[in-house]
Amino acid sequence: MRTRVFRLTALAAAILTPSAMAAETESENVTEEVIAVGQPIAQANNVTSDSMKDQQSSLSSVLGTVDNLPGISISEGDTFGSDDWSTTISMRGYSINLNEQQLGITVDGIPNGGSNYGGGTKANRLLDAENMQGIEVYQGAGAISSASLDALGGVFNFVSNDPMREQNIRVAMTNGDYNARRYFVRADSAELLNNTYGYVSLSNSYNSRWIGEGSNGYTTRQHMEAKVVSEQTDMNITGRIVWDNSHEDNYNGVSINQFKANPDWDRLTWQWTGDPALDQNYAEAWSTLRKNLMAYAEVEFFAADNVTLTVKPYYHWMKGRGDWLPPYLVETTDKFGGSYVDRYTYVDDAGEPVTDGSCSGAASAGCMPVSSYRHTHYDKERFGFLADGEIALNDTNTLEIGLWYEDSHRPESRDWHEVIDARVYHYYDFNPYWIQYRNTFDTTTFMPYIQDTLSLGDLELTLGLKKYFVEMEYTNEFTGDTLSTDSDSDVLPQAGFVYGLTPELEVHGSYAENFAAFRDEMLTGSEESIRDVEPEKSTNIDLGLRYNTQDTQATLALYNVEFSNRITYVSGAAAEGIDYLNEASGAYINVGGIDSYGVEASVRQYITNNFDIYAAYTYNNSEYNKDVDTDGDGTLDIEEGNKVAASVENLAVLSLNYNNGLYHSSLSTKYTGGRYGDFANNDRLYSYAVVDFNLGYAKSVDGGLFKRAAIDLVINNLLDERYLGGGVEGYYFIGAGRTATATLALDF
Repeated sequence: MRTRVFRLTALAAAILTPSAMAAETESENVTEEVIAVGQPIAQANNVTSDSMKDQQSSLSSVLGTVDNLPGISISEGDTFGSDDWSTTISMRGYSINLNEQQLGITVDGIPNGGSNYGGGTKANRLLDAENMQGIEVYQGAGAISSASLDALGGVFNFVSNDPMREQNIRVAMTNGDYNARRYFVRADSAELLNNTYGYVSLSNSYNSRWIGEGSNGYTTRQHMEAKVVSEQTDMNITGRIVWDNSHEDNYNGVSINQFKANPDWDRLTWQWTGDPALDQNYAEAWSTLRKNLMAYAEVEFFAADNVTLTVKPYYHWMKGRGDWLPPYLVETTDKFGGSYVDRYTYVDDAGEPVTDGSCSGAASAGCMPVSSYRHTHYDKERFGFLADGEIALNDTNTLEIGLWYEDSHRPESRDWHEVIDARVYHYYDFNPYWIQYRNTFDTTTFMPYIQDTLSLGDLELTLGLKKYFVEMEYTNEFTGDTLSTDSDSDVLPQAGFVYGLTPELEVHGSYAENFAAFRDEMLTGSEESIRDVEPEKSTNIDLGLRYNTQDTQATLALYNVEFSNRITYVSGAAAEGIDYLNEASGAYINVGGIDSYGVEASVRQYITNNFDIYAAYTYNNSEYNKDVDTDGDGTLDIEEGNKVAASVENLAVLSLNYNNGLYHSSLSTKYTGGRYGDFANNDRLYSYAVVDFNLGYAKSVDGGLFKRAAIDLVINNLLDERYLGGGVEGYYFIGAGRTATATLALDF
């Protein structure tokens, strides 16, 4: 059998062998360059490069690093990605946004517990940029062992780096526009025990919203990580724990007409007026608060020369809150879950509601304005484990058997607090006057899988099967009512091949059926409301080429996707402003199918040893394949052939990168083509191009106070492009303006 010499990237090797690491050299604490080319596997995939990481400030969310890979569009309303509310991810017609979660996210292979705003946790809360080895993206279908209930259209796996092999302390400070500042420290231990290494890091960051000034909202984040790796004769052991505490003031979506009127304002305010009708849009009262604790351990046991067993237990706890400022108080029949009776915006001198219309305008005698501070509490606790056994039956045949199990408990409640004096500020009574609802969602997931890999010379074939068993239960804690359902999948096949045409060139192809379970919030209605809803399904077919030489790395992928039973939330009536009381409550419905096809291409060409050019292009055509009346009014809201909302048709990237070991710099341009924002294709969002620039200097020192000193300048959106990014139908987030940051890092 001729051995293929198609080279794995440093990141791919680290993923395939957890004990491996793109190690930092002991003489110079610099990370080996990771080339942006996929793993030699059947599925279409790409990995990030160091230059992509350099294009992001250390203040920025790690999500932004993948934006230059083929097929992917990342839109974050905040300039540093520090607002979960406004984050949108799109790939091949699949989305993560406020309404949909159709792409999987894992960190070191650990599922993130979903990516929705309420009960989910994206990777930016679980990983600091300095501790990230890289990101692997599976477009279309993840590995058969990928643990996610959302992975209809692919998986993002964020990989943490391993401890250094020498003792080191790194201290870094970042400052930038919009009052941005960040402090970071990481201590690597050297050898703790026999071949056992560890590190711990801490970071603290702050930035104001880029829109507005003064009291225009802000983000704070305190973050801690620790990791230990032990490589022994018969096993490798890894442990990692992360703690994150974030306070994010949100951005507001705008319509296309509002953007045209003023592309620099999201209609939130930053001066307290004492008028609740205006102050409901006060930026500092639109808040997302989240605390996350995640820990896992991994034991990779070499049971025999041909048998490897891996067990990976994990635990994740999340506590969060979302805040709004309704411009009224609510009268209900009961403090605990009582039904809505009336609402009022003024009280008289005795504190009694004024509902006769005699009060209007500014506060006056007998007319005291009132408002509420509404809190929605999102909590989650889950534990589970991944188990995998790999058996080499002979020199050509390898069998993999595994499972994923998880138990998740998610309480959610909403309470209303009275603002003490709406004329002064939104200081509120900590004791709620109304608890609107208190629910719990319990989900048990069991996913077994099996895959066989057969190597026949230059040809490698894989065939696998997996199935999801998902049990869900909703409980109304006030009434005791429960609703249970299962959201099981069919047996899902995956098949693929990789064929080495030459040592440098290979062709690959795959077929995969994917599935997404019901989202637990769908159970809050009646049994009848979900009786006719079918779980989302997709079929992904890929065919591609990978080419890799010393100077050139290139990928090409053709794909065809059939997405059926797409579920979306549709409001039952148009609300005027924000629907604080859910008066226009709607339903989850299947909105028909989606057909997508396209091409993804990327190439990195080294012109010299220090200078390279990276380019990527994506063409994606996603269309609805069925007429759908979403609101039951007899009018088609989706017509067959309409383009899928928020699906980008053309994406292109061009990046010039220089690195001579002392200086590094990149100039990168990302073009996002026009797309429709709504089902009916009435809202046409214009194309835009964003240019990013970075310049850095790093020098290792023999002797002296420091071992290494580095300074980095990053300017995102260099040309200050104004554009609308992601969002949901009719509600789009303004892209962040030009932002500069500088980071000084010292190693001791």
